[in-house]
Amino acid sequence: MSRYRIALEPLRGFRDILEPSSRKLKRLAEIFSQIAEAHGYMLVIPPTLERFELFALKSGEEIIQSMFVFKDKAGRQVVLRPEITASATRIYLKHLQGRPKPVRIYYIANCFRYEEPQHARYREFWQAGLELLGVPGAIGDIEVIKILVDFYEKIGMAKKLKIKLGNIALYRRLFNHYNIDEQFQDHILHLIDKGLHDKALSELLDKGYGQLVAKLQELWELGFEKALEHFKDDSLIYPALEELKLIRDVIAEYNPKLSIEVRLDFARGLAYYTGPIFEVTIPGFPVSIAGGGRYDKLVEIYGGPSTPGTGFAIGLDRTLIAAEELGIELDLGERLPPKTAIVLLVEDPKAISMALQTQKQVIEAGCIATIHKTSKLSKFIPRLLDQNYRYLITIGSREVENNTINFKDLAKREQLEISIDKLSSLIDCSPPIAE
Repeated sequence: MSRYRIALEPLRGFRDILEPSSRKLKRLAEIFSQIAEAHGYMLVIPPTLERFELFALKSGEEIIQSMFVFKDKAGRQVVLRPEITASATRIYLKHLQGRPKPVRIYYIANCFRYEEPQHARYREFWQAGLELLGVPGAIGDIEVIKILVDFYEKIGMAKKLKIKLGNIALYRRLFNHYNIDEQFQDHILHLIDKGLHDKALSELLDKGYGQLVAKLQELWELGFEKALEHFKDDSLIYPALEELKLIRDVIAEYNPKLSIEVRLDFARGLAYYTGPIFEVTIPGFPVSIAGGGRYDKLVEIYGGPSTPGTGFAIGLDRTLIAAEELGIELDLGERLPPKTAIVLLVEDPKAISMALQTQKQVIEAGCIATIHKTSKLSKFIPRLLDQNYRYLITIGSREVENNTINFKDLAKREQLEISIDKLSSLIDCSPPIAE
């Protein structure tokens, strides 16, 4: 009989995530959920598959070029979600726009981009993020950045981070002043986001925007602090700089541990941004681990009323990879309860029933409980010790006959034969104290 051998390697750009990484990833998501809900955000779970036009309208060149796009069986052009803000905005329009403002939503989801796999950049990746809809101005941006900071503070990474701030409003106002159409604006911002500043200036020059090029060069060369003074009487530029100063100063005062840098030559790849933007990086790690910004026109673009919005997404897997590679010890606040092995020494219907009842009691008490079968207990116990089992319960012919279980505390080296209903008084399921 022939056997077909399937390829065991995941598709290029995809991964199998196993423990301990899978458990840490799950814990990061749990911590984010707790923080988001403590700030009044409600969980939404968007579909994995969306209509292509949802993202094609305003996601930007990079996203559009890297989406998993195909036709479903009904001939509709669909896409695996490349990010969540567009989906969250659609959910808001369909389900939530009638609620009192502001509306606060958060999500934890996997996303997909068909781009060249690189270090810490995969075709499937995990994001945790939130969106704040209905709060205009810097107050909303400060709220979401504060939550982002709280998350990294909670897991012990705040001191290691660098937060980069910029303001797309600075570019949008200049571009609009020079009557540059929105599609070309998005293209220039895409080039700036990719670090192709010279190419961006060159293309603007080719289109005849020499005065704008001179203005951008002046901004970039001056830097933020000097630009604040130099453009204080410029009604086109100064409001965007003043907004950045407010955000920076408030966040720096809130958490003095942070390293915050304002960059006037900074843009982000998503074309829907209209105001302050930010990214989180870790020195020594090649890619950003979180980012976000203001998008005051996205709801309107999708056919809804004018509604300000701001939010961010955290790369959960990137955060974990960065911590592991840079030797940052995450504070995940997770200590697993003791493990209990319930070992059947006989394969008997009553023994199996007793094992199931025992497992139920152990789990209800708060411990981890697994059922095993062996005929050679002496060889099996070392395996349990290697896997950090605290308790061992055996059920053999004698126990079946007496309707009892044999209970061993492997740490204390104590052994008793007891009835199942006495078990909960003997096991301690509180997590061990971290050393």
